[in-house]
Amino acid sequence: MSVSTISNRATNPKVAAAATGYAAVAGTGGTANGARNTGTGYTGAAGFFRVAWTAVTTALSGGGSYTQTGLAANTQYSHLLMVRSSKAQMVRLGAQYQTSTGANVGAAANGSSVALAASTWTAVLVEAATSGAAVDRVVLTVAATTGGALWANGDTLDVGFVTIVTGPKASAPFDGSYTNAASTMYAWTGAADASTSTATNYMPVLALVAQPDFDPCPRVEITLSDLTPTANTVTVWRTADGRRQAVRGFRKRSIISADFIVDYEAPLGRPVSYDVEVIDGINAQAAVPQAITALNATAGCIQDPLVPGGAVPIHGDVGPNGEAYLRGQALKALEYAADMSIVQILGSPDPVALIGQRMAAGGVDMSMSTRAAQAAADMRRLLQSSPLLLVRPLPEWASALPGLCYLAAGSPTELPVTEAWGGSLIRWELKGDLVAAPTMNVLVPLWTYGDVKALWGTYQQAQTALSGKTYLDVLKSPAGT
Repeated sequence: MSVSTISNRATNPKVAAAATGYAAVAGTGGTANGARNTGTGYTGAAGFFRVAWTAVTTALSGGGSYTQTGLAANTQYSHLLMVRSSKAQMVRLGAQYQTSTGANVGAAANGSSVALAASTWTAVLVEAATSGAAVDRVVLTVAATTGGALWANGDTLDVGFVTIVTGPKASAPFDGSYTNAASTMYAWTGAADASTSTATNYMPVLALVAQPDFDPCPRVEITLSDLTPTANTVTVWRTADGRRQAVRGFRKRSIISADFIVDYEAPLGRPVSYDVEVIDGINAQAAVPQAITALNATAGCIQDPLVPGGAVPIHGDVGPNGEAYLRGQALKALEYAADMSIVQILGSPDPVALIGQRMAAGGVDMSMSTRAAQAAADMRRLLQSSPLLLVRPLPEWASALPGLCYLAAGSPTELPVTEAWGGSLIRWELKGDLVAAPTMNVLVPLWTYGDVKALWGTYQQAQTALSGKTYLDVLKSPAGT
């Protein structure tokens, strides 16, 4: 699961307000008292339980205990306490399960012996212990053991931050007061410092659905889910042909829990990978597994990168239904220009060349023909309305051609070849330079007829709601928002 929650069953984990559940264990021959201490505890906040000896023990024993009710029978638990001794000591944690009347159920489960350095908070634990029948509570006791020393008058043992979780492994200490961070949110289930608490970890999941059809163009549907239910700033990156670009509309986007967007610019006929960068928020720097897909379309595509609804398919050979297809002159040359100055050096026959950055391919010929009236109308509309064109070629057209060709073609030319005598062949001269992608978001999102129909019960309702809106306003949002 990408969202997981663990519960700390301890209701007074860090002794923040009272010593409820804690007790001193004097040990053989010793005397000791225990009370809440207001000094700095394990987390830096005030509060812990201190056991102080007033008479020396005569055997290796003695420490502190914590009793927690509300546990379940026949359940596997793991327990952790943070302890601090005033001197070097060897201790061990034991977990004794009991019924609601305090009767022991089975023998105590004991953890490994732990060497405590003086004045240092250290974890002691019991893992994978099963509670047994009719169990209601557990008594956790940390005490001196073999290899340790007798407690002397003035010695102290501090106990705090009890963490009790279900399962075979102990959790790092936490309670509901912890600060939400590193993809985890903390909460009390009831009153602070008097109830169980939860730690919920959110691991974002990236899911892709490749849609190779022209409805309106080949696209990848991206779903990002299982983020925290708070604002996270996210960028989704697309990588293809060795180039990494932010998905349009998904750069530094604020997301709560989940989001969906369509990538209308995914390259065709090659592997395309997507990865997630969480820039800010509780999920910041979360490691999200990369997702890979491929758009195996049967035709290339030419479109306005900001208005994908007007995309036109392009075929490498004659279009099966009169659609656009590349002419023989297309893609015969790719020019890689660079600014260059030749400087003559006095006394030397060899001039010096000052050369700037080599540019992307220029003079790229994308000339096409159409043989159907509708294909011609679609191409005409696209060329007349789009100052910058995006051509998404198929890999077999030219191996050097990038998967996304943002083409700055200053003067597209329409040549009606056979219209004068009733034919439908039109040539489209299209030549320009490859440039950087525009950085704007999609200007006109896609709305299907079904989407619009679902908004209104009658045509008059739509007329009333959209009164005063321009045609472009309605294209952008038929809902009128």
